[in-house]
Amino acid sequence: MAKAYFDKAALPMSSPSREQASLDEFRRFIYDSYTETHPALGDHIRDDDVQRSWQLQVLLRGALPPGKDGPLLDFGCGDGLLLSVAEKLGYRRLSGVDSSERLIEIASQRTSAELTAGDGLAFLKSKPTSTFETITAFDVFEHFTRPELLDACREIHRILKPGGRLLIRVPNGASPFCGGVFAGDLTHERPYTLFSLAQVLAPLGFEDIQASELGPVRHGLKSTLRAILWSIMRAGAILWIAAETGVIRGHILSANIFVTARKAAR
Repeated sequence: MAKAYFDKAALPMSSPSREQASLDEFRRFIYDSYTETHPALGDHIRDDDVQRSWQLQVLLRGALPPGKDGPLLDFGCGDGLLLSVAEKLGYRRLSGVDSSERLIEIASQRTSAELTAGDGLAFLKSKPTSTFETITAFDVFEHFTRPELLDACREIHRILKPGGRLLIRVPNGASPFCGGVFAGDLTHERPYTLFSLAQVLAPLGFEDIQASELGPVRHGLKSTLRAILWSIMRAGAILWIAAETGVIRGHILSANIFVTARKAAR
């Protein structure tokens, strides 16, 4: 269910190295046909939109601030489903940025949020300090190189208001089920864990960094059966890991991981 809406050319450089130039060329080659070749992007009216919507509702209800007038940015907004769900939950000051004009066109049919097609990092840099109360980055960070990740997180921290929240979804490097999600897109650089993300976020001034699983959300018979099967598979995976490590608690095993962090309120 990976969205994988990456903000391509997220870190333009005035004098790119040969390695960076090769990476940029590769990205352009892939993204020229991304909406046609990526399995999650081919058709914006999809059966799995129902499952995606239910999961987003559960995540956003629990993670967004109770006040619904604070500005929210969806960084790498893709087809706008997250913004559409936030809008239905009553949040009003919504905006999104994505490099794909085609995806922004699709998003505009789903939500009345303010949408921008363009370079994501440039968008972040253009915003004044302490602009947003919440920033979401779903299926974005896995596309970044390490320097790009640092640049993006630094700018996100700057434009968040004190006490503002960052909500992240990335492939879960600690999951034995991560391979299909991570290896399914050639533009993915790396999966993450709570601890690897904290290595970047904590020194920048984020606190209360937490992670949770993203298993099936029950909203009918089919999803309930999936949730039951997931629980059985999860129990088996925990026994497998415990046999090796001796640790039976605290494992986050879903293919994707949901991470929340808060900018220090000072």
